[in-house]
Amino acid sequence: MANPTPELQQLTNKSIIELFSVELKADVHYESTTLSNTYNQSNSTDIQLNHATHGLSVGDIVSIDFTTGGAVSGVYTVTATASTSFTVKSTVSATTSGLYSIKKNTNAANPTVYLFHAGNNMKDSGDIIWQGNTYTRMPCKAEGFKYTGKGKLPRPTISFSNLLGTITAIIQLTNNATILPFTDLAGAKVTRRRTLARFLDEENFPSNVDIVQFELVSTFDLIGIAAPKKLVTREDFAGVGTFVNF
Repeated sequence: MANPTPELQQLTNKSIIELFSVELKADVHYESTTLSNTYNQSNSTDIQLNHATHGLSVGDIVSIDFTTGGAVSGVYTVTATASTSFTVKSTVSATTSGLYSIKKNTNAANPTVYLFHAGNNMKDSGDIIWQGNTYTRMPCKAEGFKYTGKGKLPRPTISFSNLLGTITAIIQLTNNATILPFTDLAGAKVTRRRTLARFLDEENFPSNVDIVQFELVSTFDLIGIAAPKKLVTREDFAGVGTFVNF
C-alpha cells in the first residue's frame, strides 16, 4: 500500500477531489479481443501505438498494459487515430518504446472502463479532466477505507445516487453482454484516486488570455485626498508659516 501524500493528510475532505475508475473484467463482463503490438514515444507526451486493425475512435477510454519499455500502464483516452495506429497522451514527456497489450470489447459501442468523480467539491455540475482523462460527475459516497492493522482488510463501500437510472443502465448493459449470466459488476476493478484541485489539468480552468485590469474605488474612499483642497499661502494669510516665541 502506497504512503498517503502528506498534503492530503493535512487538509479536510472539502479540499480533496476524489476520482474513481471502474474497469470491467475481460471475458467476464464482456467478450474481448486482444490488441497487441509495438509503441513508441519520442521526446513528447504523445504515445503512438501501432496496430493495423485497432478499430478505436478518438475519445475511447482503454486500459493499456505496457509490457516492455518505460511507459506506465494505466487508463488512457485515445486522442488521435490513423489507419494503422492510435495515440494516447502521457503525463510526462519521454523517449521510450516497447510492447503493449489491450483487452478490447468486441462490441466497440460498449465501454470497458467508466470514469467518474464524486462532484461534491466542484462549484458546477460539469465533468473534470485529470491526466488527460475525463471524469463524469456522479454523486456518490465512498467510505470504509481505513486500515486498522488488526489483520482484517477493509471492505469499503460506494453508494451512488441512481436518480436518473445511470447505475441501473450500466448493470443492465453489463448483464446483457456478460459471458457469465447475472454477474452484475462482480469482479470489476475499482480504483479510488485522491488529488487536489491545483493538480487538475489546465482544461478545467479559464484560459489564460490577455486582459486589461483597472482598480476601482468607492466614492467614499478618501485615501490621497488632501484637506482642505485649496492651498493656503502667505498671500492669502500673512501668518501662515510664521512661528512666534513668547
